[in-house]
Order: sequence, then structure tokens, then C-alpha cells
Amino acid sequence: MKRLIGLLFFFSLCMTSAAFATSPQLVTLVETNVYATTEEVDVLATLPAGTSLTVLERGATHARIQNGEQEGFVRESDVASLQSRYVVSETYTLDDAGERVAYLPYGTQLNVYESDEALVLTTEGTWVARDALADSMPSLTPETRFVKQADAVYMRPEPSEAIRQTVLAETVVVYGNVNGYARVQTGDAYAYIAMNQLGTSPVKTGQRYVQSDAATFTDLGQTVTGSVKSGQLVSVYGTHGAFTRLFTKGQFVYVETKALGTSKPTYKKTGQRYAQVDAPLYGTANRKTSVGSIKRGQLVSVYGTDGAFTRLFTKGQFVYVETSLLGTAKPTYQKTGQRYLTKETPVYERAANSKVVTTFKRGQLVNVYGTEGAYTRVSVNGSFYFVLTNGTSKTKPPLYDATGMRYVKFNGISVYASASTQSRVSRLNRGQVVETFGTSGYYTRVRVGGQYRFVATGYLSLNKPIAKPKAGTVFYVQLDGTPHFSTDVAYARPAGTLKRGTRVIGIRSIDDDFWQVRLPNGKTTYVLNPYISTTQPKAVHHTNVNAGARYMTTKRTPFYANPNDTSPIGYLDTNRRVYPRSKSGDSYLIQYNWRPVYVKLSDIRVSVDPLLAKRNNTQQERFVAAAVNHLGTPYTWGSQSPLNGGFDCSGLVHYAANQAGKVGGRTNVSGYWSSNHFKNKRTAITSGHRGDIIFFAGTYRNGPSHIGIMLDNEFFIHAGGETLQINSIYDPQWRTYFLGYKSL
Repeated sequence: MKRLIGLLFFFSLCMTSAAFATSPQLVTLVETNVYATTEEVDVLATLPAGTSLTVLERGATHARIQNGEQEGFVRESDVASLQSRYVVSETYTLDDAGERVAYLPYGTQLNVYESDEALVLTTEGTWVARDALADSMPSLTPETRFVKQADAVYMRPEPSEAIRQTVLAETVVVYGNVNGYARVQTGDAYAYIAMNQLGTSPVKTGQRYVQSDAATFTDLGQTVTGSVKSGQLVSVYGTHGAFTRLFTKGQFVYVETKALGTSKPTYKKTGQRYAQVDAPLYGTANRKTSVGSIKRGQLVSVYGTDGAFTRLFTKGQFVYVETSLLGTAKPTYQKTGQRYLTKETPVYERAANSKVVTTFKRGQLVNVYGTEGAYTRVSVNGSFYFVLTNGTSKTKPPLYDATGMRYVKFNGISVYASASTQSRVSRLNRGQVVETFGTSGYYTRVRVGGQYRFVATGYLSLNKPIAKPKAGTVFYVQLDGTPHFSTDVAYARPAGTLKRGTRVIGIRSIDDDFWQVRLPNGKTTYVLNPYISTTQPKAVHHTNVNAGARYMTTKRTPFYANPNDTSPIGYLDTNRRVYPRSKSGDSYLIQYNWRPVYVKLSDIRVSVDPLLAKRNNTQQERFVAAAVNHLGTPYTWGSQSPLNGGFDCSGLVHYAANQAGKVGGRTNVSGYWSSNHFKNKRTAITSGHRGDIIFFAGTYRNGPSHIGIMLDNEFFIHAGGETLQINSIYDPQWRTYFLGYKSL
């Protein structure tokens, strides 16, 4: 084989020019017979290895050739063609042992012998990878890249001799990726830079000051796109020849490097002037390029003049204004009209969120003297100040902003003339719709009979009241361990418990808290309304919540029949306190209108409530803590134990007092008020303290009728309404029924 290679090499030196002649050429690889036909019957001649032949026709097994004047056939296996190829992937020639001989740059032209093998033979007697060659040079697509970090430029696509170093942010044109190296052109050849040192976006290399007004170009000095101004501070992203790259107005542009410097050009400040009118600013000392404006009365620093223009410095650059529009005295502001204040509005010292000098009332009519940014100028006692323009209007606003329609939840709700319980003017009934106009403390402002009135906020709802389910309604137990009772009062322990999903039939509703139902086995029993629903419960695990936290709605909050539901069945107002009983899936279980419903965790803001934290281990603190632990549990008539699923008001006090060590028998509210079990009776509403028992009278019958536990001198926890909750003694739902306090 080596002898054959030697012969091929020798003859290739003689045949190179012939190999690229018009007629294709073959060379004999071994001593070769020339046959008259492909059947190889008659031998016309025997040619030595290395004989050059002209190809007339090639077939699968034989080639028809001409040797001088003689034509005939030779075996294809005895000859090979000489071809010209181009290196399209940088590589090396190899010797017979597979060792590198010479580097072949991209574009090198080689003469090789035809072969289907992975390596082909060159006319120089070396080997080269066939897949690194091609019949012609493909066109390379140039791509622009930017140097992220200075690095060597190599002669080959591997760590080798460096021909130079790149410069940070340098622009390079890349012609492909060769084993992690970018191919770049240097003169008539290619060199290589590590790809990981290049990026697709220009690299910021610092900042420069514009030394004189200069044009910017999208290309290198050909197409003008704009300009930069003397004194302007610009970020630079490397250089390209005599140009520096900038980024401005959302695109990269070029400016002549000589127009930039590391220090700011200076003009000597020559004083200050007031703008006598709203005045345009120009980029140069002419009226060609407007770059902004200054407001009438604005005080500006000036840096000399240029013809009919005065030089200013603003927003990092020097600009120009007509000198005739400036003056040494501040102009007085001209009245531009009158405006109404749409809400109670602070008046600021400056046109910014600055010192508040006074406050304007909603609906107040004021004189205005132009605007400055987002502010309107007003006059107060001879001085000019500012209010937010978006708080003004040409038309007088209504006395209060409407905040939506609400439904009345109960019959006989008191309507007051003011935000107090002193003057009741009428009543509202369940289901009535009223328009609301904000709140005042625990009251909501409503319009009744064309006048603004007040009702207790707790008596209004976003949801239309619904009728009680009728007898025969199918209910489903919502929670495992739901207690049921032999009577419609929970004085005694439950008769048993029901599993979640149990189907029961309603027989009759007793008040709001109990239903008499028929169980699947046909027996009748009593269950608490907050534990059943007409919707089948989803199998979502319930986990405990921290009853001692504060849970508030963050917006108009939807509630759902089941956790993970997406279709609301009602809504709660913004900033309403809720009392979760548990957490299930993506929701909290709460109680609304004696029903178990769910609100999304994401709609509830949870925070610490200092009133609910146990402060020490005194009897009063144990008393409070025992009640806090059961916030959110349903109101349950007659119950004094959590085993019954909830408490009534006196049952809660009995339970909490016994837990705190104040042991005694159960009685009703009237009994607690008149007996000596609790001490220190007081009737002044301001005399309450944390750990006291608060009493109310007339809530649903004459005499003492409701009881709770004070958390401080205003708020109390109690089993009231439909759940254990917290209210204020000044809430009109409770203020008019206040009776007094007692202590443990």
C-alpha cells in the first residue's frame, strides 16, 4: 500500500495540471490491463501503475479510457480520479500513523484522490478527513458580536499562537462557530476568538461627556439620526474605528470619538433668571430642535449667552432659551380659573409631596393660577401653594362619593340622623336596597328619603337575603365529627356525630341555629345549621388555623360553596374581619348567614392581633385565652362546651371562667348579672377593662340578655350573632343595649 501511495504521489506531481484539464483524468493504481471490451477477453495493452488516462465514460465495473491513440476498458478498481476540493471545516492533514502533519485553514484548496472512505489521500501523500472538504466554498453568513472580556485572537480554533488581543466592547464580525471558537477575518485569512468571550449585545464600557454638539449615526458616519448636546453625559459601548457606540432613544448609534471626553465641558455660571412665560428649550442656539420647556416663574441658572439665546443646564445637558423670555424678577402668576376640590385635599408647600401647609375641604371652590407638573397652583393668604390636579374639578362634587348598593340583612334596622345612636329617624327592613356613601366609624352613610343618614355597617350586605330552605330540603353534612342532638338545644352532650357527606332531609328549621332532620336510617335528630349545606362537600382535608390572628378581606371578596371552587355564591365587603374555622385546600372555612362557606387564602390578609395574645398567666388572661381559642365557632343555643360544636353567650362565659379557675355552676345572663358569682358591678360604659364581663339588655327580650368578655376598654369577644366574634362596644349593633360590667 505504501508503495502504491508513493507511486500515486509521484505521478500526481506530474499530473496536477492534467487533473484539472477539460477532460477528466484517471491514474492507474496498479499494473493495469486495457481490454477491448468489458468482458475482458482481449487485452489490448498492459499499463504500469501511475499511468495517466483520459476518461471517456465510467461505469459500475469498468471505465472506457483513451491512452494516446488507443481506446479500451480498464477496471474501475484499478484506477482513481484526481479531484479538487476546498477545506470547509478547519482541520489537519495526517500521516499514515494518524499523526498531525499540517494545519489546513478554512478555504484551503486541495487535490485529493476520489474515495468513499472517511479519510481521503492528498496528492502530497497525506490524509485528510473527507467531511472537512467540499466541491465548492459555501457562502458564510456574517454576524456581529461584541467582546465581553479582552482575550487572545488565535491562528487556529484552539489555544495556539496569539496574533493579538481583543479590546473590551470591540465589534467583531463572526463567520461561524468552530468547536467553541468564533471565526473572524483578519486580512486575507481567518483567525479565532473563544465564543464565550463574545456577546450579542454591546458591552457598556463607561460614560463620557459630550464636548460639543455632535451628530449621531446609525452607521459609521453615513446616516444621521439625531444629535447629542454639549455637556450631555452618555453611556458608551465600545469603539468602532474613529467612532464610539452610544445607546440612546432605544437604539445603538455612533458618534465621532473626538466629540467625547472624560470630563464635563464647563461654562461659567453667570447668574439666575426667572422665566417670564412658559418657554421652549432648544438643543442649539437656534429654533431648529426643541428639547423641552421651562415654566413661567421657574428660576433657572444661566451660563452665558450665544447670540439671542441664553445657555441653561438642565437634565444633564446644556440647552438654550431665547434671552427675551427671561427676566431678573419673578413674574406674578395669572389667575387661570376656579376649581372645586373633589375630596379633602392637602395643600403642599411645593409642587411635590412636600410639607403640608393646610387642608382644603371637599367641595371647596378655589382660585387657580396655572399648573406645574401634576400639581395646580392655588393662593392661600397671599402666598402660592399647590394641590394635586387630579383632586380638582370644574364641577362641584356631590357631598359624598357613592360606594355602591347594599342589602339590609334584618328587619327593623335603625336609621340615625348622624353617626351615633342618639337620634333614630326611621327603620329599614330585610331585603331593602340602599345606596351607600362611605363609612364613618362603625356606621355606613346611606341616602334615605333624599337625605344622608346612618346605619350600622354590620347590618348591610353585598348579598340579597335568601329565604330559609323549606322542609324536605336535602342537606349534606360538611365536616367529619358533626355533632347531632336529641333536642333543639345543646344543654347536654351530643347524641352522636355524623360523617362528612352524610345526606339528611330537613324537617323543620328552629330559629337560625338548628335544623330537625331525618337521618339515612330514618331516625330524626337535630343538627347545627352551620355544619350542613345543600351542596355536597368535596373531599378536601381540613387543618387547624390560628384563632388568635386577625383575618381581613383585602378587596370585595367572593365566597364559595366548596374549597377550590371557581364560581362564587356571594361576596364580602372590603376590609371585613372574618373568623376561619379551618383551612381546606386553597380556602378558609368561614360562616356566612348561618352557612359554611369558603374564601380563598389569597384574598385574606393575616396579621397579629395584640388583643388576642396571652400577656401573662393571671386568671383574667386565662379567662380571655379560653374564649380566644374558639373564635369562629358557631353560635349554639344552650351549649357550654366545644364538644357541642359551639357556644351560646352565657355558655362561653361559663366555660372560659371555669377554664380560668373561676369554678361555678351555669346560669343565664340575668342570673350572672344579679348573682354574686361575678363581682364589682359597674354601669359606666368607659369603666370596662380587659378580662371584665360585659352585659347587654334588651337584645332579644327584656332585661339582661347578652354577655361577653372584654379584650380592652372597647372590644369584647362573645358568642353573638351567628359565631364567636369580636365587636366594639361603640358599634351601634351593641351600643344601645349596653348594661354594665362585672369582674371575675
